[in-house]
Amino acid sequence: MTKRSSSSQSPRDRILWLLANSGGKLARSDLRRSMAMKYSDLDPILKTLVRMDKIRISGETITLL
Repeated sequence: MTKRSSSSQSPRDRILWLLANSGGKLARSDLRRSMAMKYSDLDPILKTLVRMDKIRISGETITLL
């Protein structure tokens, strides 16, 4: 039996893919669960995406722009 390798997508690309395939919106907790990451690891990536104008964070909702 072989071990499943991790995705070749960057976490940033995976977040954008998840948002695109979720109607463009996700709750922060759902995104964290889907990414299987701690908030302390996820939040810096989200801040980068906000600075790049790829997403908007409003309360607990993350929206793809």
